[in-house]
Amino acid sequence: MIKNNYDVELERLRQIQSVDIPHLKRVKMVVKDRVDAHSYDPVIYEHLKKLPDDPDLPDDLTQLRDGNNHNVIQNSYPNVNVENSFTYELGRKVRYLKIFRNDVSSNKALIYMHGGAFYGGTPEDTLPFLTLLATNFAGAIYSVDYGIAPEKPYPNGIMDSLSVVIEARKSFDKISLSGDSAGGAIALSVSQLCHDLGLCEIDKHLLFYPTVVHGSNHQGCLWNDCEIPIKDDQRRILHNNYTQFKQLDSIMTKYYTNGQNIDLEAPIISPLYAQPLIFKKILVLTGEFDPFRLQDEAFVQKIGLAGCNAKYIRYGGLGHAFLNYIGKVPAVEDALNLSAKYLNEDK
Repeated sequence: MIKNNYDVELERLRQIQSVDIPHLKRVKMVVKDRVDAHSYDPVIYEHLKKLPDDPDLPDDLTQLRDGNNHNVIQNSYPNVNVENSFTYELGRKVRYLKIFRNDVSSNKALIYMHGGAFYGGTPEDTLPFLTLLATNFAGAIYSVDYGIAPEKPYPNGIMDSLSVVIEARKSFDKISLSGDSAGGAIALSVSQLCHDLGLCEIDKHLLFYPTVVHGSNHQGCLWNDCEIPIKDDQRRILHNNYTQFKQLDSIMTKYYTNGQNIDLEAPIISPLYAQPLIFKKILVLTGEFDPFRLQDEAFVQKIGLAGCNAKYIRYGGLGHAFLNYIGKVPAVEDALNLSAKYLNEDK
């Protein structure tokens, strides 16, 4: 996108305020539709239009992990530091990247869990967007190199992330949790353990298009792409993407549990079934055409109906993993700007 057009769109998005959506009660919601409403952003469209009808996602771990590699723009921010560190809390050895400005001034830390369907991803994948977030966030960010499945199956990634929370609490009073996709699920799992074990109460939850349930009915209401308004000539692409993600949902659950007899309705592994009062402050950001959108909306409504502080931002034209389009799609920068503002607020 030409820089001038990028800046104009970024300013347009900045000015959009919250609205009331009848089916999402007691949730502060912001719908940031495109000017060409209910159509894919051109950058996303170019990627997804290659999907064939009835796509068949290969259940091959090497190919699946290769699919997590993205050509993401990495900018350098002179006032942002990145340190490679380890924690040994809980008898574990867990690597993390600490990302922070030279002038960190608050007592807040954000623990971030990367996406990657539980079987892929690294904290280095988060640097393009977390370094930008750090330019506006007054605290420090810890990006966790948790153990991935199937080599380190459930609940290893959760416990690794919990150990980094304990490490961060040595230096910071207010701990918030964040993650994208599968990392969002791990963040919610860690939050429950922090509460149940009496370690700490999590300040805020910042979730980018999280998956919040395993073992759901792929023919049910959480996966019904017919509920999503879209231009007629793009509906086939949307349906193909949903079909692909239903397969991904089953595959990632298989690797995450790795043959263990796990109750998939247990709230630690499927936060949709968790006690909502644990999540006192939550912001969920997702794309209009993300196959996880419907489960995200079911989750955030449950939090709102429980009387918690629930916010939901939906970006028109975007699909899953939109953070990977930083520098290409203005909505990504807008999402990070709003995230920093949310984290910096003392309410």
